[in-house]
Amino acid sequence: MDIILHKTINAFNRRDFSEAVRQSTEGLAFARGRDEAFWMGLLDACEGYEHLAGKRMLKAEAKLIASMQKLRNFGFRHNDFEVTAALAGIRLAVEEIRAVKQENKKVFDVSILPQLRLAAKADDH
Repeated sequence: MDIILHKTINAFNRRDFSEAVRQSTEGLAFARGRDEAFWMGLLDACEGYEHLAGKRMLKAEAKLIASMQKLRNFGFRHNDFEVTAALAGIRLAVEEIRAVKQENKKVFDVSILPQLRLAAKADDH
């Protein structure tokens, strides 16, 4: 499962959202219990950003909001995934989508796209 999470994060951070969706779908297929809700939230985020890249703002907003609703139940981290950082980036994207929809901005600022990351692990030495 760690390998799938790493592949999902790497694809997302390369902005290959289609691959991130594929990887997170695979993660969800193997998830059980609480991990299932985590993977559903991560999949929603990946799908949301895929819609955003395709300029489908309404679908992107819906998926990103669904992602936030699922991921916020995991606190700061889940399986070394930095949930708080991901949520901050997702929230900023939703705010940006709303600003574009309300015509306060002309285009979505892609420079605000977040980087997903894992928590740093301490050495056992």
